[in-house]
Amino acid sequence: MNDNALIIIAKYPEEKNVKTRLKGLMPDEKRLALYISMLENTLRKLKSVPGVDTYIAYAPEGGKNYFSRFGVGLILLPEGDLGVRMFHAFRELFKTGYKRAALVGADIPDLSSAIILKAFTLLSSDDIVYGPAKDGGYYLVGMRKLIKEVFEDVPWSSEQTLKRSIEKAGQFGFSVAFTKTLSDVDTIEDVRRAGLMP
Repeated sequence: MNDNALIIIAKYPEEKNVKTRLKGLMPDEKRLALYISMLENTLRKLKSVPGVDTYIAYAPEGGKNYFSRFGVGLILLPEGDLGVRMFHAFRELFKTGYKRAALVGADIPDLSSAIILKAFTLLSSDDIVYGPAKDGGYYLVGMRKLIKEVFEDVPWSSEQTLKRSIEKAGQFGFSVAFTKTLSDVDTIEDVRRAGLMP
């Protein structure tokens, strides 16, 4: 077991629950294929980062067989909003004994192992690290101890998500560092910009 753990948060690929903001803008089967392609690409790049153990935090429960084929650790996510789910994934790993953990989404085409390693380096001196997304959210959050407050009273999937998270960290006296700003893929413009249009 390494000191560092990486969580990739993922949904079981079904047309009804992935990339829902693209519904009506892309055919359902293309939307599903886009999500699967991004998920597989993320796993291919990040499942073997040196010195890091990789996990998929997934929902719903029926997705276990699908995700087990990637050959990484699995964490079943509970019901609840994104904050509840992310906090649960971190708590599971810190309980296991990891010193630092980071969580990323599966829809960031430019995410690389170098960014993950940079995040863990920053956690040597700071409590929390964020990877800012261009839409005001974040594509990465990492911490060197379990911190619940930054997952509470935050407007998820909003242009205020990162700003509010940083405010919460400051309010409770936690130091924050940042990796580079990237784009995730939520809108049809994001899909086109990333060159992912089928």
